Amino acid sequence: MAHFRIGTMMLALGLVAGSGATLVLRLPSVAIAQQAMGGMDVGMKSKSAGDTEMNDAMNRMMHKMSKATPTGFQDRDFMMMMIPHHQSAIDMAKVELRRGTHPQLKALARDIINSQDKEILQMQVWLKAWYRQGS
Repeated sequence: MAHFRIGTMMLALGLVAGSGATLVLRLPSVAIAQQAMGGMDVGMKSKSAGDTEMNDAMNRMMHKMSKATPTGFQDRDFMMMMIPHHQSAIDMAKVELRRGTHPQLKALARDIINSQDKEILQMQVWLKAWYRQGS
């Protein structure tokens, strides 16, 4: 795991061997992380089309999360961050279904798509009902 000190904050990047990358941010907000990273890709150097697709999914998630403005309403802010997080998991699971070969991982990918899609829809309903807004 590589660590980068940004002022008094620590940014920890961990890479996972195989088809994807894991990013661990130890910062108070994703927006600060995006700014500190200066537009840097959050993934590792791509070695395949699947790696590129996974990296793109992570970058889309980070971009959307950085646009979420905290309101001080924990429940609302949680949903506004979780929706792009879940969407990124769905996008990566779709890459696994297209490009992966391991039957158990493909089954897991289908489960991720089904469960997290339902959770996104539920959070969108709650955002509309409780905060009168779409996501």
